[in-house]
Parts: sequence; structure tokens; C-alpha cells
Amino acid sequence: MIAVRGLGWHYAPVIDGGRPILGLADVSFKVHEGEFVGVVGPTGAGKSTLCMALTGVIPELADGSMDGEVAVAGMRTGRTSVADLSARVGYVQQDPESQLFCATVEDEIAFPLENRGMDPAAMNRRIDGLLRLVGLDGMRDRAPSSLSGGQMQRVAIAAALAGDPDILVMDEPTAALDPDGRREVFAALDRIRDERARAGCHLTVVLAEQDTNHLAAWADRLLVLENGRLVRDTDPGEFAREPELFERLGVALPAPEPDIRVIGESDGRDGGTKPADATIVADHLTHRYGVGDPDAPAALDDVTVAIPRGAFVGLIGANGSGKTTFARHLNGLLKPTSGRVIVDGLDTHGQSVGRLARHVGYVFQNPDHQIFCASTREEIAFGARALGRAPKEVNEAVDRMLKLFDLADKADVSPATLGYGDRRSVALASVLAQGTDVLVLDEPTAGLDRRRGDRLLAAVDGLNRAGVTVVMISHDMRAVAEHCTHVMRLDHGRLAQWGRIDHGC
Repeated sequence: MIAVRGLGWHYAPVIDGGRPILGLADVSFKVHEGEFVGVVGPTGAGKSTLCMALTGVIPELADGSMDGEVAVAGMRTGRTSVADLSARVGYVQQDPESQLFCATVEDEIAFPLENRGMDPAAMNRRIDGLLRLVGLDGMRDRAPSSLSGGQMQRVAIAAALAGDPDILVMDEPTAALDPDGRREVFAALDRIRDERARAGCHLTVVLAEQDTNHLAAWADRLLVLENGRLVRDTDPGEFAREPELFERLGVALPAPEPDIRVIGESDGRDGGTKPADATIVADHLTHRYGVGDPDAPAALDDVTVAIPRGAFVGLIGANGSGKTTFARHLNGLLKPTSGRVIVDGLDTHGQSVGRLARHVGYVFQNPDHQIFCASTREEIAFGARALGRAPKEVNEAVDRMLKLFDLADKADVSPATLGYGDRRSVALASVLAQGTDVLVLDEPTAGLDRRRGDRLLAAVDGLNRAGVTVVMISHDMRAVAEHCTHVMRLDHGRLAQWGRIDHGC
């Protein structure tokens, strides 16, 4: 079904006179019909490059040079258009926003069906079935841009499945999903594969993923990449046979999710502290996205909580529970429909985003939402300069960040051209350099290998110990258990749990 022989890929230089950048080197393997193949490796190992090569994006739509050959469902990439390949190959990209372009969720899923000339009545049934499959019932008319990151990921999965492909290539499809959502996606894939197998037309899956728990349970084979090279073509038993390999690579070994115990739990009416002693106070906070529509559902519904100064809060909950909506009230990107939010003594309702930026540093879930400067050095310096920090202080902060995140050799490179992991590092570094009293992180470790994620959070720990209040949206329960002092869980826009984490000491 898939045959890769001697595949090499070099991305074009990102600066004039620079060297081509290695993506893959001499990669060879075969995937048989109906196999489920997991692709693992550290951030930057070449997983996304391999996924793009299997879908024809490389070499047709990317700038670089390719060696070897890739045959998918009997078609040679480079000789077959991406459009023709897409009739047999479904593709879920690492960043779902980059592949969602229609006005509604319904239109996104209908697009490949319309291209195949499906009967409207059958199309309608197919859309309903796919929405149920990915847990998005009732969201046909929603604009994809209004969804949470995890919900957008589910739409991308549904759209990739819509055309009933023979091969499904998925790049980090569960990175922004909550634990239940990850289980649902893998269970859905299992059901689809079983149904296809009973019908005699097997679905082949190639899935690049950091969540090895599910690969250990569902994958038939593992491809392990390091520095663009295939270092193992094996089975999931390799996790147990050679754990030191994965530890060296920074790939998390399969492990049960930690049980997070909360002590001093309250309903959030005072958050275990007096509002006068809190850095962040939400007082009966309600937010509706439907402007002027009293019947619009509340994304946040009467949330009251007081977060003490110096806390490291894990903001958790299912996709669409209101986490990002709550976080965006902290720097004024959103204003309450009713109630109020006080941050560092300022009522956000009467403050501009620029004024609040002096108090709150915000790292977006998608680094591309905040990267725009011509060089990495300029990007990291921009926020601190905009806040009026002294030039010497800014330069020292930039040098610290470049060293901390191993970005010194990329200081003069456009951050937009860097790999996903490096772009996330640049986005965080630019906010850390600002030196604000409050730091908000939206899924900072999503899509990162264990080593890079731990290094990122170690930097945040240092700031927290120095007194910075941190609010971290995360579906990584290990990161919450190991780094956070408090947990705040939202459920359908309401505060479901608040309290200090019991670390057993």
C-alpha cells in the first residue's frame, strides 16, 4: 500500500546563502494494506516531513529537493498531483487551522464529498455520522474559527475521513485533545478499521504522535525517527524492550495518567484565599460569544474564583469547556458579558490590551498567532521593548532566552520558517522576556517531545518560584501533576473544581 525507498528531503535554505536544511535522509520502509503504523521521535526528527511526503505535499507544494521515491496506493508522489492523491489518501495536519478554510463545520466536511459528486441526501447522512464519530453533534453550523483548538482538530479528522480514504495520514491528531477526546479518537479509528475490514476494504493508518500510550495499545508497528533518519522499524513492544532508546530521544514511554488529588477544594467562591490577597479574581464571570443574542449559550457561566499570588494553576477540562475563553479574559482579549475580572488589581473591563500586557504575558496555543518579526532575536525582544524596558535589560533578556531554548544559531533566522517546536519556543521566549507578574500559557507542551516540554516548563518553574503567577491550560496531566500548585477544572463553562494539588508532602 505504501513503499518508501531511499527517501531524502532537504528544505531550501531559510536565509540567502544558507545551507539546505535536512528533513529526511535515506528512509526506506513498506506499509501493508490495513496496517496501523505509529511514527515517533523527538521534536524536529522528521515526523511531519514524512507525513507530507506520504501525501505528496512534498515535493509538489514544498520548497526543497527530494531523493528516492514514494509510492502510495500505486501512485508515485512527484508524478501524481496532490489532488489525485487526495482521492485515496486522507491527511490531518499538525496544525488544524492550516487546513480549515470553509465558513462552517458542515462545509468543511462536505467539501471532499462535493468534489466526488455525492448525492445531497447521502452527503447529509454522511456528515451527521462523521460528526457523531468525532463527538461534534450539534455543531454543523459553527464557524471553525469559533471552536477550541481540540474541536478544530476533530473537524479536521472528520474532513479527512469524509472521502472514505484507503490511507489515512495523521500528524499529531490528538495533541490538543483532552484525555477522553484522545481515547475517543483512537476508539473511533478502531471502529472504522473494523468496519472496513468486514467489508473487505481495509483502512491503512500512518499516525505521527507524542502520545505513546495509545500507540502502544493500537499500533501494529512503530517507525522511530531521529535527526531525519529511520533508526527503528519495529513493533510497540520496543517500548518495553529498549526504554533507554526512547528516554534518550525524549519520547515519553507509555505510562498511566497520574491521579491528581485536590485538597482544600472549594466551589471557587473564594478560591481558598481572600480576594484582597489574590492576583486574579473572577467575580461571577459570564461570557457569551453571540453578541446581542440573549439565547446564545454561555461559554463561561457564572465563574467565581480567586487565584492567590504566586500560584501555578493547571486550567483543565474537556475541549470546549471554556478554558481558552477564561484565559483570554485575563489580558483583555475578551471582556465579560457580565461579572468582572480583576488582574493585578486592575479591573480588565476598563483596561486596554496594551495596558494589561504590562501585567500579563500570554502564550497562545498556536505560535503562529503571535510570531511576526523578521528574525528570532527581534521577535524575542519585541514585547519587552514595547513595554519600555531599558535596552540593556532587553538585550540581556534576549540573550538568556536564546541560550535557554537553544535558539542562538537561529537568532538571525525568520521564526516563521522554523520547525513547529522551535516556533513554540520562540513564542514562549518572547513572552518570558517581558518579565510580567502573570503568565498565561495555552497548551505549551502540545506537540513537543518530553525533553523539550520539560525544559520549557522548567523555565516557567523558575519564574514561578520568583513570584510570577502562572495559569497553564493543559491536557497533559503529567505536566499538571508535576508543575502546578493548584488545579481549576471547567465543565461546560462552569467551575467544576478548584483547589490546591496534594503533592504528598
